[in-house]
Amino acid sequence: MGARLLPPNRPWVRMTMGAAEVMEDTEALWLLLRPGSGERYADAQLDDYGGSRFIWRPPVRLYVEARFSRPIEELVGTAGFGFWNAGAAPGAMAGPPSAVWFFFASPPSRVALDPSDPGRGWLAMVWQSPGGWWISLPEPAAQALQRLLEHPALARMAIAAGRRWMAVSQRSIPIDLTQWHQYGLRWHRKEVIFEVDREEIHRAPFAPKGPLGFVAWIDNQFLVVDPSTGLSGGSLSVPAVQALALRWVEIEFAS
Repeated sequence: MGARLLPPNRPWVRMTMGAAEVMEDTEALWLLLRPGSGERYADAQLDDYGGSRFIWRPPVRLYVEARFSRPIEELVGTAGFGFWNAGAAPGAMAGPPSAVWFFFASPPSRVALDPSDPGRGWLAMVWQSPGGWWISLPEPAAQALQRLLEHPALARMAIAAGRRWMAVSQRSIPIDLTQWHQYGLRWHRKEVIFEVDREEIHRAPFAPKGPLGFVAWIDNQFLVVDPSTGLSGGSLSVPAVQALALRWVEIEFAS
């Protein structure tokens, strides 16, 4: 049977980088990372924008049946599925990030603007930023900006500014990731509702305006967005094969 991807007329793109593979068998579509040293970035991804063609705006409903090949304590990097507005174009893009998704991050990642938020594990997550502007940066400028933001004091200033103009809502989901689960996401104009196995597990009281694109991925990246320590990131070693399996992905505009 493999994976069912709806609507079928979307430009479903399967992409890999580094020691990664996208494969399909009778059970599911597998986004898979091979063991590696962490010297290179690795990513297995399914998306529906193929570069920069974001179309999804609320109200939208997302339904995903998925499982991971390993328990949460054995997963490395980041993974998940949902909607975002980043990583779409060749070269670096600077702009306000927005995301509505189920998101996983392993240590040493910590993605949080609130000091009390763990910022890692398996999360229901909404990030809302003011929209309307994007700046395309040439690679040297992007690298220079990244080096600046690696300075702890400057990074803390950037995160403090972000806390003033961004809205963030995220909650841990304590489930066995190796089992098949039905994930639901209802992205309304003024709220986002997350469900697991048809039970509501989180409700964010705000929502990005969009447009955003669908993405499902697993990679060996770590990312630290920490109010105390600042910004940092890189690639992690992958000790054993790990994968995100997708059995059903369905997206539709809702009434």
